[in-house]
Amino acid sequence: MERTWKPTTAGILEIISGVMGITGGIVVMGVGRFMGILGGIDWSQWSGIWGPGMGDMPSRLTEIFGISSTVMMIAGIVVLVFGIIALVGGIYALKRKRWGLALAGTILTLPIGGVLALLALIFVSLGRKEFG
Repeated sequence: MERTWKPTTAGILEIISGVMGITGGIVVMGVGRFMGILGGIDWSQWSGIWGPGMGDMPSRLTEIFGISSTVMMIAGIVVLVFGIIALVGGIYALKRKRWGLALAGTILTLPIGGVLALLALIFVSLGRKEFG
């Protein structure tokens, strides 16, 4: 079997997308943690900055930051896991082993890597015959 550039290129693109996913997941989790810290602030001490008709704004802020923190942490973990799977899939694409894992990694990075992941998906698909 002739070795072409397709799996190698796909592996490199997938690794780049995976690193983007890992980095993005860590950043999103950091933002979620920061929002959790904001949710722990006693906003009632700032009641002087709220205008008339704001009602129960301090407790609403605490609730919003708490929910947002949870959502951001979950999203960050999902993106981080997708990035790790993409990184592993990219390594296997470079080795030309486990075509299914390489393909799964490219599919999972489509929302993260955009065009890079789409190109990796095309190249993994076209180079399927080279995987052991």
